[in-house]
Order: sequence, then C-alpha cells, then structure tokens
Amino acid sequence: MTGTLADRVIFITGARSGIGRATADAARRAGAHVVGADIDGLETMADLDLALALDVSDPDAMTAAVEQILKTFGRIDGLVTCAGLSLTGSATDMALDDWHKALAVNLTGTMLAARAVLPAMVAAGNGAIVTLASIYGMTGSPGNTPYNVTKGGVLQLTRSLAADYGAAGIRVNTISPGFIETPMTTMLQGESPMRSAFINMHLLKRAGRAEEVAKTAIFLLSDDASFITGANIPVDGGFSAAQVILV
Repeated sequence: MTGTLADRVIFITGARSGIGRATADAARRAGAHVVGADIDGLETMADLDLALALDVSDPDAMTAAVEQILKTFGRIDGLVTCAGLSLTGSATDMALDDWHKALAVNLTGTMLAARAVLPAMVAAGNGAIVTLASIYGMTGSPGNTPYNVTKGGVLQLTRSLAADYGAAGIRVNTISPGFIETPMTTMLQGESPMRSAFINMHLLKRAGRAEEVAKTAIFLLSDDASFITGANIPVDGGFSAAQVILV
C-alpha cells in the first residue's frame, strides 16, 4: 500500500508512541503537516509540525485542540485516532472505574475527535478519518471486557460516521490490529508461553510492527483509497482469517 499526503494537515491522537508515533512518522514521510496529540510527553513530539497536550476524553480540550489546528493551518484533511488504553477484567471482576475509563478514552475519545474535525471537513467537502479498533473488537477474548466492548464500539462508530458523512465527501475507515509490538503490549514481550501462544494464533506466526499498521493508515488517508469508506481493515497477520487450534 502506498499513498501521498503532500501538504495535507493530518491530526493524530496518541502520537507519543506506538502506532500513533509510527503513523506520525509515516505521514511526515508522505509529505503531510503532522499535528500530534497525547495526554503528556510533548517533548517526544517536538519534531512534529505541532504537538498538543490533550486528554481525548475531555470535550472542551478536544474542541480547543481542533480550533488551534485550524488557526495554525487553516484546515484539517485527515484524522487518525490512535489514543487508547487496555484495561482487563470480566463483568464481575473488573473495576467499574476501569470500565468507565475505557469507554471514555477508547470510544468517547474517538467520537469526540471525529465530532471536532467533521465541521471543517464538511465545509471543505472532503476529508479522511481513520480509527483504531482491534481484533478483539471483532472477536472478543476472555477476561478483557472493557477493551473488547470499547473496540467493538469503535467499529460501529466508524460505520455510523461513514453512513452519516459519506455524501459530504468524508471517508471513514477503521484498522483492527492484531498483536503489534508497542508499549501497550509490553506484558507480552520477552519469551513466555503466553506470548508464543498468542503469536501462533496469527497465521504469519510473528508479531506485527507499528510501522505496518501506519502504512495502512497512510493508504486510507490518501487518494489511493478514494473509493473506500466504512471498511474495517484487519492488520493482524491472519488472526481473524482462521481459527487456529493450538495443540
């Protein structure tokens, strides 16, 4: 997948590290003006065109961030919502605060980012939004209720946004990563039976790299994906394509 983003303004949440940082770097290489936002760690984003401290679950902060981008660049051509967190537990043993926090960041934060950029995109008559879901928004997994539910919600939010704003020229798609080596998956780094079992559930028998997800995001932001909207692209090494039986 290739794509050019020459002179486009791309807003990326969760840009400090992992998939967000890899997407910011890829967007710069594709010629974009990149705005990176994260809840902290602005110094790690100092090389971007604009770095913002942002709690994606705060509606007023999101509105202010988008206003600052529009004041600085005059437009927003693309959005990638990489901000997220992983919280675990079943319905009966998870902390209720974890449930609310996962909803606030993973799902409401994604909605607030889209809600904030859409008026400018609609006024311009074009724009592209890429959300980040997960294989576990597609299939679920035991002991992972807050994450599963919020990422499943991102999938449905993406379809709803695509349905509501396609006629205005806005494309909205999602990426569902499998096991990607990022700071969010540090618990699976190093040799362990759990890591090996998880990797073996991917048909390619390896973990993915953040750069591989980023390349897909750049494609979806670019005109190369001009007739794609409402789609979910699994970047998962085949995890979702087949049920692997481990013996």
